[in-house]
Amino acid sequence: MSAHRQPPSVRRKRRRTIAGVALLGTLVATVASVLVLELSARPAGVLAWFAGALLWADVGRATRRQSIGLVALGVAGLAWGATQGSSPDWNRVLAANALIISLLAGVSFLRLVTRFDADNQRAAPRGRKAIGSTMLGLHLFGAVVNLSTLFIMAHAMAREGRLDSRQIRLLTRGYSAAAFWSPFFAGMAVALTYAPGARLSEVLTLGIPLALMGLSVTFLELARDRPDGFEGFPMDFSSLWLPAVLAALILGIHEIRPDLSVVAVLAGLSPALALVILGARRAGPLATAHQHVVLALPRMANELWLFLSAGVLAAGIASALAASGGLHPFETYGPWQASVTLLVLIAAAVAGIHPVISIAAASSVLLPLDPDPALLAVTFLGTWSIGTALSPLSGMNLSLQGAYDIPGRAFVRLNASYALIMWLAVSAAFFLYGALTNH
Repeated sequence: MSAHRQPPSVRRKRRRTIAGVALLGTLVATVASVLVLELSARPAGVLAWFAGALLWADVGRATRRQSIGLVALGVAGLAWGATQGSSPDWNRVLAANALIISLLAGVSFLRLVTRFDADNQRAAPRGRKAIGSTMLGLHLFGAVVNLSTLFIMAHAMAREGRLDSRQIRLLTRGYSAAAFWSPFFAGMAVALTYAPGARLSEVLTLGIPLALMGLSVTFLELARDRPDGFEGFPMDFSSLWLPAVLAALILGIHEIRPDLSVVAVLAGLSPALALVILGARRAGPLATAHQHVVLALPRMANELWLFLSAGVLAAGIASALAASGGLHPFETYGPWQASVTLLVLIAAAVAGIHPVISIAAASSVLLPLDPDPALLAVTFLGTWSIGTALSPLSGMNLSLQGAYDIPGRAFVRLNASYALIMWLAVSAAFFLYGALTNH
């Protein structure tokens, strides 16, 4: 049968297979460009755009509209900047978010060796202890395995296809709080990318206490709300050893070679360790990895296009600002400015603007102020964490709405007080950091 007569299913499979290989190539090219300084990041960007073109047919309608709008705005900014004498930064256009895309691809390999299942030897826990163990399990596994953890737990906890208000608060907050510290989260990659110079160790000194604050606030709130009737999820924490080892490796390498991008190191180490462990288990590492590349990586279509289009937007804004002399909402960037910026970005998330978009735009405006990198990075992490929990239009909450028939306004109603407390907590952390570092 000739190629043009092949059934659509065959063509679709071939298209996705090629896209998966291109995303793997993006990962390899990105890590190589970081480890070998003479190499350009442009090949990684070209491969990512090639994969995006192949996967365009798989992108959801809402993401398509958003991506088209972002690319159009970015191109308009580049064009206007060019007419004013500002040359487009083609490396930034092509590869601005290649590092983030590579992290998403690399970390996804950990799912092959990090199992998340209920402990079927124990009954579902109840009461205050159930609240604590379920939320901690969601937080730790979600920090590594990502969104699939939340839906496994939600499915097990739902009754007659419904989640009650306590379960919704636990799931949304317990998961999103991991964005404050987890190097496996896209939010951390975005923060470190758009706050250049930020060191992971410095960011974690602020992020980990803030995550603990979020979990504590949620636990205390739920412990006062009919705790005896709460039925949790039977956790098995034994498979968390791998991400713990990987995180320790990352921090160790970062201390020895602070010049290397933490995101790139994590993106490269994750699939390498997964292959080693699969080999040790005699689980057919190459065949398993091949299946992951051709089946799992192409499912990143929506995220891929969000990051590609946000990169174009950021390049367009930077070009337009360079041509116009810049936009200066502040004269400097200290704790007060960080607090106001965080509030504005959270409001943007509630309005439906994806955090990567608002962060990319804010970074273009704020970087000329020469902000403290850690202060800026934690601003972006707070945006990701709080905005994801609060916004009815975040990917997490949209998925929960569809699966469990939850009204969008319920997320705002249930998490508004939490968002306010966490905004105040992050703002307090800004001022404490400023006092300790004289910013």
